[in-house]
Amino acid sequence: MNLLLNAANLRHGGGRTVALQLINGVAPLRTEDTLYVMVPQQEGFESLAKHRNIILLPIPESFHSSWLVKLRYMHHIFPNWCKKLRIDKVMSLGNTAFPTRKRPQLVYIQLPQMAYPDSQAWKTMNAKAFLLNSLMDQYVAFHMRYASSYAVQTLVMKSRLTERFKLPEDRVFIIPNAPIEPEVDSVEPLEMPIKPLKLLFLSRYYPHKSFEILPELAQLLKEQNLPITITITISEKEASGAAKVLEALRGFDNIINIGPVEIKEVGRLVNAHHGIFHPSLMESFSGAYSEALLHRRLIFTSHYDFATELLGDAAFYFDPLKPEHIVSTLKSVLDDDNLVQKKLREIDKVATTSARIADVSKIFSDIIDTFA
Repeated sequence: MNLLLNAANLRHGGGRTVALQLINGVAPLRTEDTLYVMVPQQEGFESLAKHRNIILLPIPESFHSSWLVKLRYMHHIFPNWCKKLRIDKVMSLGNTAFPTRKRPQLVYIQLPQMAYPDSQAWKTMNAKAFLLNSLMDQYVAFHMRYASSYAVQTLVMKSRLTERFKLPEDRVFIIPNAPIEPEVDSVEPLEMPIKPLKLLFLSRYYPHKSFEILPELAQLLKEQNLPITITITISEKEASGAAKVLEALRGFDNIINIGPVEIKEVGRLVNAHHGIFHPSLMESFSGAYSEALLHRRLIFTSHYDFATELLGDAAFYFDPLKPEHIVSTLKSVLDDDNLVQKKLREIDKVATTSARIADVSKIFSDIIDTFA
């Protein structure tokens, strides 16, 4: 078959990482097929060219900066490519489907906004973020009509999406997330005792990630003189909200920003911490969870369905809108090694049944053969 994989929208964040892993994993499983991959330029997708059955179709920068250019590509150039390249099936990995002239198309939806229109995150966004996220929600929803099938990352996402858009359940597939596969066995035992507690908030800046809670959290940790540090990985250039958070954190030494992290450095960074900290208000399937499970690290996260379905008893849960509750949850492990060991056993249980990229690639390949 001639397959078209659309990764044009995926320039950064977890979506980019997921797409790179999926395409790298599925290419060796489909050596009889030709995989045409639409990719943004200078974002690491060039590495896919190592696969003999992959042909890259670079998308110009103007696609991301001009709505007129984007609409022209979505509704004219992309459909023409389908015809010219004799594409049999399309997999749009970046949330947005496009007209394929009756060819089967699977759209992989990773935007949590699509499944959580009632989330508290909408109420905490400033006016600009609310407008941009609302427009993105409407844009993706409008283009869903061009897909013949859909994919999400969890049962929770499937349930929420099918309910909101009245989709047939047999047309919604699940392609789970997976940790970045280490080049060598780099999982290191958790150092004990865990004092000071070192946590990693592994994420770019997004309005729904609750970065705005960090300055108040830092103040509480300082007032109570708690041996807890949190490492964050954002850049002030990502968004005005990121710059404001970093400015508000000036003067605190318990929350440290190291800036964006390369994919190859993720495993090392996770190993250097006791666990991950993830106060998000809505998620599809955070890669931070997968990394924590792979590396057998503690997980402190929001007590919402996107986390509890995946992690069960393997995480410490808190209310991400209440800094006092977050602090109380973090404090609970400082002097309780038995609690830590109990949680690590639960983490190991979940980790041993969690999908790795080879499993996910096989799932994806099977779905390619199945959807119509």
